[in-house]
This record gives sequence, C-alpha cells and structure tokens, in this order.
Amino acid sequence: MNDRSEKVSSRIDNAKRAAILSAIIFPGAGLFFLRHHLRGCIFAIPAALIIMLLFKNLFDVALRLNAELQEQAAAGRFGFDIAYMVRELHSAFFTSPYWDEGKWILLTSWLLSISSSYFAGKKIDLAKNQH
Repeated sequence: MNDRSEKVSSRIDNAKRAAILSAIIFPGAGLFFLRHHLRGCIFAIPAALIIMLLFKNLFDVALRLNAELQEQAAAGRFGFDIAYMVRELHSAFFTSPYWDEGKWILLTSWLLSISSSYFAGKKIDLAKNQH
C-alpha cells in the first residue's frame, strides 16, 4: 500500500468502517466484518427473506406476462404494450403483500444493523486503545 492509503485506512476506525459496511452493502455486513457472525445474521436473515419474497413475487408476475406474450404470439398477434408490462411489474413489487410489512422490517433491520455495527466496532476500538 502507498502512504496515502495507509493514512486514510488508519483514520477510519472499526466503528465507522463497520457502520459504513452495514449502511452500504447489506444489513449485518459490518458485524460480519467485525467477526460477530451470529449478531450479523440477526439483521441479515430477515432482510434477505424480505428481499427474496419480493423478488419471488416479481418473478411470478414476469412468468405470467411471459405466458400472456406466448399466447399472443401463438394467436398471431405480435404487438405488446410495454407500459402495461411496466405497470404490472411495478405493482407486483410495490403492491405485494410482502411490501406492506416488509419495508418496515427491512428499514428497521438496516438502521439497527448500522447502529449495532457502530457500537460493536466502538467497543473493539476502545479495547485496542486500552492495551
């Protein structure tokens, strides 16, 4: 590493680095960085489940739209309405039954993960400074 990157790296303590990882990458990422795997899973698993359910619902609608297009092609009609498809896919995501409750679970998981990562990193930083 060059001197400049080492200076920047040394200025960012574990608390800030872990909080940034949890904020930018995924809930719990900062805790995994700090090797708090079980605690990281507490935040990562609910967030991952919500995202998987949302994408499962989106995929189901995409398959339905594909079947509709195949039926139209079999009947000799090749025109399709892109605006209709976009509306259907958009509504599949945002009117999904998983979105109503899931957005709050996802948001809560993300915010609590950021603060938990920060405080776990701060505890490690304080322990390092005492030695």
